[in-house]
Amino acid sequence: MNPIDRRSFLKISAAGAGAALATNRLLPAQTSAPTAAGPPKPSVLVGMATSVAPLVQSDLDPLLGDMAARAGVNALFPFIYTHVANRAGAPAGGFHGGNYATTHLKYYADTNLTLEDMRGPEFGGVDVLARLLPVARRHGMKTFAWVLEDNVRGPGPRWEALYEVDFHGRRATRHPGGPCNNHPQYRGYLRGLLEDYLRSYEIDGIMWGSERQGGLLNALGAFHNGERTDPGTATCFCEHCLRRAKTEGIDAERARLGFGELEKFVRAGRAGQRPRDGWFVSFWRLLVGWPELLAWESMWVRSRHELQAELYHHVKSINPAMPVGWHLWHNLSFSPFHRAEEDYATLAPFSDFIKPVLYNNCAGERLKSFTDSVGGNVFGDLAPASAMEFMDAALNYREAPYARVSATGLSPDYVQRETRRAVEAMAGTPVQVWSGIDIDTPVGAGSSHCTPESVRQAVRAIFAGGGRGAMLSRNYTEMKPENLAGAGTALRELGFL
Repeated sequence: MNPIDRRSFLKISAAGAGAALATNRLLPAQTSAPTAAGPPKPSVLVGMATSVAPLVQSDLDPLLGDMAARAGVNALFPFIYTHVANRAGAPAGGFHGGNYATTHLKYYADTNLTLEDMRGPEFGGVDVLARLLPVARRHGMKTFAWVLEDNVRGPGPRWEALYEVDFHGRRATRHPGGPCNNHPQYRGYLRGLLEDYLRSYEIDGIMWGSERQGGLLNALGAFHNGERTDPGTATCFCEHCLRRAKTEGIDAERARLGFGELEKFVRAGRAGQRPRDGWFVSFWRLLVGWPELLAWESMWVRSRHELQAELYHHVKSINPAMPVGWHLWHNLSFSPFHRAEEDYATLAPFSDFIKPVLYNNCAGERLKSFTDSVGGNVFGDLAPASAMEFMDAALNYREAPYARVSATGLSPDYVQRETRRAVEAMAGTPVQVWSGIDIDTPVGAGSSHCTPESVRQAVRAIFAGGGRGAMLSRNYTEMKPENLAGAGTALRELGFL
């Protein structure tokens, strides 16, 4: 994994004075005053991830009052911009998506997108932030604009032009492809979107996320359900990435040829055709013979970090006290490959908080799927149960074996260990860790399901690991009230409510 370049770091350092100011805004401003019953209660962040549908269709006072009473929620994280139907809470048929606040075009001069491309027409054009903010403030809740980068095709040809290009020259408009980190008009759109939220609304913070990784890991299918993807769609070979590669001295043509050999390797694995020297040896031989594969992967990672740093700097240039942080994809916790690329400590210079996704209930199903995916190539020499044992050792897990992990999910110990890993990476910095746990994220038949007790234990594990906040995820509309209440039980036991 490579750090951001010196120029980018210096740009962020120029805004560094704002980071100290932002730290004061991260946790809820209110801390209970001392009473005859005892000392003041410490402040922690309890965030609620929610689609926009209930924020448009419900009476907000009882809705927010119930969140606070049931689970101690004091911060809201609406999916304020999305092209994914279930994030908006809208029917999938004919879904368009976009911005569910008002789009002010004066902030979008640096992008090719039009108002039609950017606005979300569902829900009658209601401005969700304008509706939510005053009510949230009455309830003592903060509101963060959550922009989770879409990994499905955006509506229209102007969106498609921003997407990555695979090594065969095709637009990669579905996961694991997405908008190109190096496309200047995509970067311009993101800067405009964040500036719009900052200047048009009295929000309390920004959270951005990208549930993607580079072409090498995508070709291997090194993510849950990765075995379903096409190894020929590794990215990105658009004009902007080709120009960057030339500047950095990376041979793009050899990278293409290397990805072609990698595609053959993965397809053979899925067909059960074992290489003469085995899977791991053959994979390593590919890397030795085609070092451009790692160079291309490294360039992708650097590009994404530089985009994050640019967004952070842009926000701080407008409001140095505005907290900025990152939703970090679940794959980061259970892929040793992605974990190697995404060292939490590298994010510290351009972060006020991070939200590592530690959805322990659905993680069992996802970890098994990840193991199956790479079991067809890099780990193909091992039986699935042995591959899972290796994963547990490599990742410092103590979880159920391969045959049972979907049914059990991952344990509170996983949440605590992964929270601690993030906290230790940020030691000596003001960056706060707000771990995300899942409550009733949909899973397949035979997989683990949440209970009030499992939620209670997961929330307690966050704070046992040194976290400063609990992000209740994936989406409020999926959560059963009794399971959500398990979070409140834990927070009361810990003295936070």
